[in-house]
Amino acid sequence: MVPSASDAWRTALRDLRETLPERTVQNWLDPIEPRSLDTDEGAPTLTLQVPTPFGIQYLRSRFQRSIKQAVADAVEEPTDVVYQVAPEEERPDEITTDSGSAPEDTDDTNPPDPPGQSSSTSPSPSRPDAQNERSSRPASPDSTSPAAEETGTARALQSRSAPPDPSSASAEPSSSSAPTPTDVVDETVPRAQEDTSTDASSYPQQSGAGSPDERSALYEQAKEHLRPEYTFDEFIEGDGNRLARSAAFAVAQEPGTTNYNPLLVYGGVGLGKTHLAQAVANYALEHNTAERVLYVSSDRFTSQFVQSVRENRIAAFSSYYRQADLLIVDDVQFFGEKEKTQEEFFHIFNDLHQNGKQIFLCADRPPAEIPGIEKRLLSRFQWGLSADIQRPDLETRIAILQRKAARQDIAVEPDVLELIAQRIDSNVRQLEGALTRLAALVQFDNRTLDLNTARRYLQEHTDEEPTVLDTAQIIEQVADYFRLERDDLLSRSRKQSVAQARQIAMYLCRELTEESYSHIGSRFGGRDHSTVIHAYRKIDEGMESDPGLQDDVSSLQSRLRNRSPSSSNL
Repeated sequence: MVPSASDAWRTALRDLRETLPERTVQNWLDPIEPRSLDTDEGAPTLTLQVPTPFGIQYLRSRFQRSIKQAVADAVEEPTDVVYQVAPEEERPDEITTDSGSAPEDTDDTNPPDPPGQSSSTSPSPSRPDAQNERSSRPASPDSTSPAAEETGTARALQSRSAPPDPSSASAEPSSSSAPTPTDVVDETVPRAQEDTSTDASSYPQQSGAGSPDERSALYEQAKEHLRPEYTFDEFIEGDGNRLARSAAFAVAQEPGTTNYNPLLVYGGVGLGKTHLAQAVANYALEHNTAERVLYVSSDRFTSQFVQSVRENRIAAFSSYYRQADLLIVDDVQFFGEKEKTQEEFFHIFNDLHQNGKQIFLCADRPPAEIPGIEKRLLSRFQWGLSADIQRPDLETRIAILQRKAARQDIAVEPDVLELIAQRIDSNVRQLEGALTRLAALVQFDNRTLDLNTARRYLQEHTDEEPTVLDTAQIIEQVADYFRLERDDLLSRSRKQSVAQARQIAMYLCRELTEESYSHIGSRFGGRDHSTVIHAYRKIDEGMESDPGLQDDVSSLQSRLRNRSPSSSNL
């Protein structure tokens, strides 16, 4: 059954809230009114009413792809989206400048007055204290950044009367807000676990940032955390990591000049995120594309921050990071729930980004799925490019083992490498570890590293079957359970039986695999991750009131967990 225009837009808007910053949704999407959903000829067409012509222009240029995808997921088939302007009597009063024309995009330091508010309420430019106040404010984001466009443009063109959003970059003081020793929480870093072996313990004791020579010494010391073998040449490229590798190499060649700022690479444990991050640092240092390169884990950053607070050296800590040309932070998911650390990193991030410095981040999941991260910081994580690293396919795993064997001078037959690659598919770290242990075993026991030896070792040290299901196996089992074809689940069919089976399959993929929402969506005909989130929630909530649905899901979970090796033809 085709949903109504209101239901379709309500579902799409809910999904868009999962993927876009809240400020964007409030300024641009909440004012939209659904008018009709026409299904008479060809593809369905959803007509949306927008308050102003400027709003239509901005929606088309900035959010059209996201809106179309969300609407298509809501209607469950490709849907055209058209806009119409609200009648004049329904339009909000437009903000005008002294000349009577609509204002150009401005930064947040002097936002336009809300409708009906006289500009005479602003401080007079002739007042010395007003002048000083303006000059002491931090620089606003570059006019092409999301912060400037969403704040200035939304107020001027959409003409919504609302107070300034406190999450705006320029509304936050850049250094004066750094916490003092009396108002900082512990940030859950126990003293016994703090890492004081590096630059944190070497900050200048005075309240300033230290001399250039002192800072240069700290940058040199920070290089000790880089592993020289982590280079692009040693990083094996495959289908699962090609985008991340290509973007990282572009960033390493020209830090701060690409559209990938920040570049956030995410994926499961042992898939190569740290290798790629350090390859960027090593390349930049070797080829002099960035002078001051900092690679730091989120735990070390937090530890250094807490120590700087205790020793009253926040200014030195802040200046050290703000002077970087290339800042790489690993495992940013561990910033979750650390409010003061996030606040300090937020200001460092803004300062670096506004000055054209490169930021490279790593996480174990997509930005939108990181818990405990403030919305204003999360929105900045999403400014540039987020690229995932997936588990390597068989060919990539074999290539990784070949490179490992050559690097460690291990004599091994190709069929042995293929056997290891077939049996270990979870992550690169386990894959390389199995080869190293197998090579050590045959060396110490004076055995030959042949296929039989490898098979016996793998039988003793690995599970008979991979411990983690993949999406393809789940799709096959769900299709068989509901007597459907696999292609039915990947199609755009809106039939109730197919749609619910598809949602159950998505739910099980999220429950029984380690894949992200985005990766699962890509396995279901290229659907967006918001579609998977919606399916997961619908099944999860539906099982509470529908015993039949709960039985189906439980039966499938049992079948998948207890499957025999012959139960899957993949």
